[in-house]
Amino acid sequence: MAGGAAGEGVDMRLRRILIRNFRNLCKVEIRPMSTMVIVGENNTGKSNLLHALRLLLDPRAAGFQAELSEDDINDAARAAGESWFSVTLEIGDLQKHQEVEAVFRDRIDQDGNETYVTIEGRYEPDDDGILTWKAQVLAPKGRYNDPIPLSGRMMRSIPLYYLDAVRDAARDTRATGRGLLAQLLGSVDFTDVQNEVAGYIRDANAALGRSQDIADLTEGMTKYLVPHIPGGQGEISIAVAGDDPVHLARGFRLHLRREPGARAYDISRHGTGLQNLVLVAMFRHRIASVESVEPILAIEEPEAHLHPHAQRRLFKDMDEIEGPVLLTTHSPAIVEHANPLSIVRLHASRPDEVTAHQLDPQTIDEDDLKLLARLMRGGRADAFFARVLIVVEGPSEVIALPAFADSMGYDLDRDCVSVVSADGNAYAFILRACQSDQFAIPTVVTYDTDVLKHDNKLLKEAHKAGLIDYTTEKSLRKGAPLDRQATLTSIGWIGADANFEEEICRAGYLGVAIGVIDSAGATGAMDYHLASKGLRRDAQGVALFLTETRKGKDLKVPVARAVADAVKPVGCVPDCYAEAIRRAVALASPSAGVGSVS
Repeated sequence: MAGGAAGEGVDMRLRRILIRNFRNLCKVEIRPMSTMVIVGENNTGKSNLLHALRLLLDPRAAGFQAELSEDDINDAARAAGESWFSVTLEIGDLQKHQEVEAVFRDRIDQDGNETYVTIEGRYEPDDDGILTWKAQVLAPKGRYNDPIPLSGRMMRSIPLYYLDAVRDAARDTRATGRGLLAQLLGSVDFTDVQNEVAGYIRDANAALGRSQDIADLTEGMTKYLVPHIPGGQGEISIAVAGDDPVHLARGFRLHLRREPGARAYDISRHGTGLQNLVLVAMFRHRIASVESVEPILAIEEPEAHLHPHAQRRLFKDMDEIEGPVLLTTHSPAIVEHANPLSIVRLHASRPDEVTAHQLDPQTIDEDDLKLLARLMRGGRADAFFARVLIVVEGPSEVIALPAFADSMGYDLDRDCVSVVSADGNAYAFILRACQSDQFAIPTVVTYDTDVLKHDNKLLKEAHKAGLIDYTTEKSLRKGAPLDRQATLTSIGWIGADANFEEEICRAGYLGVAIGVIDSAGATGAMDYHLASKGLRRDAQGVALFLTETRKGKDLKVPVARAVADAVKPVGCVPDCYAEAIRRAVALASPSAGVGSVS
């Protein structure tokens, strides 16, 4: 409802975020969704991104601004003579909240039916050469009047609330100080029961004082204290709590009962995961209590100390918040349930140069988004955290390649290389999502050459991914398999000798594959198939049994697992997979830069 009556949250949106020269964020531009899921390796600037927004909009921004120094300016920018940084936000959908529009008045810009405002903070030398932070509201496009200062009223009209990654339950559930509970209690009026509660506490203290052991303890301590007090007077007592009505809230503690009928314990007695959920709930209540416009919520690592199911449930809950949400995460369990368009990938090509990457909704179609979401739900959300992807045809390669890499002296996890399956030659959607104008994740592709004998599907996928043109793809539809393979080789794809099963059997794992077939009781089926086809128990024959028959296909994954277990004793890696691993590790090196390689 336009106008937003007090107490009714009205959502706005972040249209654009642009950060220049702030710490390691040299030039970061983001087109936010309602919920933004920010991923990246450690030290890629996820916290810096949120801190940059806090400098502009956090109610405690004055304290952060006072702590700014030259060290907050990007090193590469300073070396190039740029002694400044800036943070720019476009905040839109203000037509839904006329009170906010009124605060900014002639600074309101328009895009179709949407109204928005552009806020910029700059840290730069003033007229005396002293570095100074200045927050201002820019003029609408096409108007050349000067920016105006961002006032406190303007900042309060679009507040940002932040929950950091280092959450301290002891601090934040304290009734005094600046913790979350103290902030919540600050707006609570309990004067209607204050005297009654104080009376109960006085009665409890009096009852405690009637205990003979308590009386002996306090009298004994008083006896040794009084001689040291001027005037020789004083008395020590023990109380359940202070009974002064004015200071009653100082003794409040947060308790949690896990289930009806159970005993309620102080929050500090519960595990860190449950403490984290309580703190997030307190934070959610705090922002839900803000009148009128929905505030911007920024939270670091909401998954802290939570098991995967709790992480997913918490993310679903946060994704339903009306206002803008920005969260940083290292958790695939959270990413797997995110909208692919909401993911922002931060990547450091150099320590002082981080770039932000996300999918462009103008060029990624709905089918690609559905397939990406399926990939994420299928347990491969770690792909968005990777430096490099090895894209393979099926689950067998996903299982075996990490073991092959280990035997070669590489650690794919250490090098941030993920292996993802195209699941039946559907390479295009992965490769499109990884291109330089999308997530910008370099890719290495392996494929089975046997499919080139039957159809043109791999060439179609290469064309859909933009790696070859339509004329080339069309000309090869009736071409020879070797011509098709040569074209795929020319774009960097690495072909297996027929398929994974034949490659591993030729590389010394034939006995391993036959052992799995024997253990599964499928020896007779294999021998019958070989005899009917005039084949032998060699690499080709066993591979054809595994790829052409129902019983064989059911054993492909068990064979891959057995191969992975046998890599060390066999000590051999098929050439095509060894080449893919070497190429991926080379691309993952920080000196390799950013790009999409196929």
